[in-house]
Amino acid sequence: MIRTKINYLLFGLVFLAAGNAFAQPEITVETDTIYVALDTMQTNEISTPWVVSNNQFGTQELMCSRNYIDQVDPYNYPFVQGGVGSYEKFCWGPICYNYGEDESSSNEGFVVNIPQNQADSSFIAYFYPNDVLGISTIEYCFHPVGNENIGSCATITYVVSATADVNEIIEQSFHSVVYPNPIIDNGMIDYSIPTGAKGEIVIRDITGKEVVRFTSLTSNGILVIDGAELTLGLYFSTLEVNGTSTSTKRFVVAK
Repeated sequence: MIRTKINYLLFGLVFLAAGNAFAQPEITVETDTIYVALDTMQTNEISTPWVVSNNQFGTQELMCSRNYIDQVDPYNYPFVQGGVGSYEKFCWGPICYNYGEDESSSNEGFVVNIPQNQADSSFIAYFYPNDVLGISTIEYCFHPVGNENIGSCATITYVVSATADVNEIIEQSFHSVVYPNPIIDNGMIDYSIPTGAKGEIVIRDITGKEVVRFTSLTSNGILVIDGAELTLGLYFSTLEVNGTSTSTKRFVVAK
């Protein structure tokens, strides 16, 4: 079972007269979560097309960069032909890039030009589970050449299970982004798991090291995170249901 859709990425670009600069684009698209059951896959790849729009002033010349937020283990990166683990590639503009390529070309012929109030539909993300179960979250950012800080990003989370039955449990589970974000004192997570399921929320630091694990979750509730127990930095919260990771969210601790 594969669920996918076309997302529309809307770049709200604000023109600044002084210096012909542009404010950071605003992306108005929800993140994609795609559930995959290996026993029902008809091909070895999952494709996700996005439409990128420029609804404000001037033509935008955009590259695409890819970042890994969360990866299954094993993951084939840097990509090795015939290697073990999941892998991905993406298309942007006139070509599709090699497996594991970090960004699109900055050469003039490969940069995508999007005039004001027009859209480009050339972006497609491809993911290859390669028989590896688990969750991978990949972020794609669209930005001007040479300036990744002025851009807009969205993520795709692939939830790969062996059978469709596992996906049904995952789809019935939910946990929110930690709020407030960033955390200064305490943070909270809303969560929901199927009745009778075993739920746990795991907090990991940026290196992937487990920092704290909350067990024995009820069917629905609010989890409180004590910011005093965490040092300054970036963290990830993962909801596990019956031993399967269902979703991962990131948050920041600022003191």
